[in-house]
Parts: sequence; structure tokens; C-alpha cells
Amino acid sequence: MLDALSAELLKLRRHKATWSLVWLYPIGFTLIFLIGIIVGVAGGDAPEQQSLPEWLENTAFAWYVPRNSVGRVMIAAYVAVVFAGEYGWNTWKLIVPHRSRGALIGAKYAAVLILFALAFLATALFSTLGIWTDSVATGDTIPAGVTAGALLGEHGQGALAALPPFAVTVACVSLAAILTRSTIAALVIAIVLISIEQLIFSFGPILSMRFPAIVWPLYHALPGYHLANLFEWIGEAKALSVEFPAGRTVSLGWTTSLAVVTAWIVVPAAATFAAFRRQDIN
Repeated sequence: MLDALSAELLKLRRHKATWSLVWLYPIGFTLIFLIGIIVGVAGGDAPEQQSLPEWLENTAFAWYVPRNSVGRVMIAAYVAVVFAGEYGWNTWKLIVPHRSRGALIGAKYAAVLILFALAFLATALFSTLGIWTDSVATGDTIPAGVTAGALLGEHGQGALAALPPFAVTVACVSLAAILTRSTIAALVIAIVLISIEQLIFSFGPILSMRFPAIVWPLYHALPGYHLANLFEWIGEAKALSVEFPAGRTVSLGWTTSLAVVTAWIVVPAAATFAAFRRQDIN
């Protein structure tokens, strides 16, 4: 397994998709902060004063990437390349005879997790340094209470909230990639699934007025509400309440949402292992 992981990381770290879809975050955010600092210093704007929660939240912006649709689609694009690329490169037949198929898929999951973790951690570090440098350079007031503990708490909470949507995206797209053997097809499936999930979550109460027998169970089965509910529990320690017509309300405990999200991670990931073990690579 470690040999397979080493080989996977060696291959991916030099791939152009890694630069454009993973290292994009620390590089891009650093450039944005540098430009912001230069513009702020050159513009001579009056110093701003932010509250402690606002200042801390700005430093942890990187952890919001997996929590929005655009960020998830970008993550899905990279996962599609990692899992379906071998078919396009026609390299599976050279690799499979020499290693366990389970180890090969496990190495891909581990490599994706490691690369994105490094990218987001680097982005979080650069964002924190960028916000601090911007405040010092432009004369903005750094709020009282900015400590290492406060920063770690904010970033830890952000990372915890980012993990479920990231894992759901990786699990579902990896299955689509293995079944279709196509990077483009896997990405299209990911875009469709994410769009449907967001559509049902955002407009569920309205859609339920016309299709109550369909929307109500989908609202509970799809990960959209449950991901948002976990965000609410992590950030506010309370359930996310959504009002539906006819006096119905969706307001679930964190254990229920965690169970549903876990199912959306475990089932597709297990199906990916099972499908690849039975797949004819020739």
C-alpha cells in the first residue's frame, strides 16, 4: 500500500491537473492577498476596524472552498482525472498485474486526501499571514483577542466543516470515474449530481408544493440539507430548520445528518472498490 501511495504521489505531484486544480488554491490566494496589500497601501484608504469574528473568519476562507458548489465541482474535476485518467492513458494494464487492486484504489483516495490537505493547509497559512500583513501594512486595527488558540479554533472548525462535502464529492466522483472510465463523463455526472442536490436543498419548500411525494423524501435522502445541517451544528451548535408548506419543518439532529452523510461516503467508496476488483482492464 505504501509503495502504491508513493508511486501515486510521485505521478500526481508533477501532473498539470495538480497545478491547476490543487496548487491553484495556495498560489492563487497568495497572489490575491499580495495584490490587495499593494492596492491598499497605494490607495491610502482610511484604516478599517474589524471585529474579532470577522477577522478570524477572513483568515479561514480557504476552508469554505469545499462547502460551495463551484469549489466542489473543481474538486470533482481533479478526482475525475485521478481515477479515470488511467483509462485514457491506457496505463492500468501495466500497473494492475503487479499490485493489489484494492491497494491501487486506496492509494488514489489517500493521494487525493493528502494533496488537498496540504493545499488547504498552505492556503490557510498564507491567508492568515496575508490578512495580518495587510492589517499591518495598511494600518488596519488587528482586533484584540487574536491568539494562536483563537486561530487554531477557527481553522479547526473550518476544516471540520469542509471535510464532509469534500469526502462526499470524492466518493461519488470516484465511483462515476471507475464505472464510466471517462474523465469527462465523471465530471458531467458530478456537475449534474451537485446541481440536483443544490436545487432540491435551495428550492425544496417551493418545489414540494407541486411535487410533495418526490421532493420531501429527496430532501431527506440527498446530502444537501444534511451537509448544511452539519455546518450549522459545527458553527452554531443547533439544527438547521427549514420550513415546508402545510406546517412541516425539517430540523434534524447532528447524528441523523452525520449518518446520512456517512452513507453517501461509505457506499460509493465501497462500490468503487468492488467495481474495480471485478473490472476487465484488458
